[in-house]
Amino acid sequence: MDRIYEKPIEVYYKKYKNGLFGKQYSINLSVYSTHIEGDAFDFYDGQLSSDTDSFEIPYEAIKSISVGEIKGEKNIAIEYKKNSVVQGGTAQIVLMGIDEPQKWMNIIEAEKEKYLDKLNQKKNLEMEAEERKKQLELQREESAAGFYQKCYAHHIKEATPVYSLFADKNKSVVLYIDENKGLNFLKIDGYTGEENRGVINYNSIHYYDKAGNIHYATDIHGSYSSFGGSMTGANFSKLASIGGGLLFGLMGMAVGTALTYKPAEQKPSETSFSIDSDIKTIDDRNVILNFYSDSKGQYVDIELPYDIYNFLSTYLPEKKYNIVDELEKRTAVHQSSQIIERGDLLNIPAAQEEQKGIGMQKEDSGALFAQKIKKLKIMKDAGLLSDEEFDNKRKELLDMI
Repeated sequence: MDRIYEKPIEVYYKKYKNGLFGKQYSINLSVYSTHIEGDAFDFYDGQLSSDTDSFEIPYEAIKSISVGEIKGEKNIAIEYKKNSVVQGGTAQIVLMGIDEPQKWMNIIEAEKEKYLDKLNQKKNLEMEAEERKKQLELQREESAAGFYQKCYAHHIKEATPVYSLFADKNKSVVLYIDENKGLNFLKIDGYTGEENRGVINYNSIHYYDKAGNIHYATDIHGSYSSFGGSMTGANFSKLASIGGGLLFGLMGMAVGTALTYKPAEQKPSETSFSIDSDIKTIDDRNVILNFYSDSKGQYVDIELPYDIYNFLSTYLPEKKYNIVDELEKRTAVHQSSQIIERGDLLNIPAAQEEQKGIGMQKEDSGALFAQKIKKLKIMKDAGLLSDEEFDNKRKELLDMI
């Protein structure tokens, strides 16, 4: 408590003469609403100190107050707790020769009682506030848990394949496969009452495949600092940002970045210089999921955690890149064989455009040219065209531009 502007309630002052021809000492006592202070003799091991000393004692530290006599003179003795390991943590002062000692003892006791009552009231209020806070927190937790469990049970049944992207108490981001084999990205936050879901329909999924690798690099580095401090951290996951932005258009990119954000830390300034080296492991492995985005009107790639590959392989094995690629090659070879029989090699059937479902129109000559070149390459690799036939058909395409 701030005592700068606290005024004394009662003040006592007297000169005490120790012995018949002894030195005179000032005996002071100021009674405040929170403490007492003044000048008195220390009393230890049955002996008074040789001189008075200043004291300041909060009421909560006072253990006892008594009226007694030393050398035939009345006094007030005050025992109190002292912040010291000496004397078992207690000390005693003596106000020698004080007039009306019982009166002053009563004044001190009364102010002490009032202060301790206020202190107890304050502690009780703090305890009640803490209890209310705990009750509110308990209600918040129960509400969050109820919302979370209800949402989770609504979307995900016992047999639903689920992969956890992020999990915390009463909040999570999961990927699950619904009964139509669509990929569902579900975010639930029980505390804010948010439930968001992004869906990639099965027919929109083109393929998924592993990407990236593990690299090892020797990092030789030095450091020197003599001014100010440095900021570290504040890193956002590229994976989470990209994935969160594309998958959860309605949720925003914050969904991903919030899961992997490392807050910045301010380090104090120092002066140092060092050179060191270490082997760093750089793991940029991930899984690329390619799917058709209705909002963008084209196929897009998103990055997913590397260990999700086994989950996708288990429940969507037919969408692996190598399987999809092989099926597309076989389809292209089959269609090309039919075209060759009709003598219409460089035309692309309208049915194929509709099957692709990418909204490519015939007037889009650039896209048609690229598709025809790809088909020619597949036919050449499959042995349906000789090198000479391949060159001739490629020349025909070039002349069409």
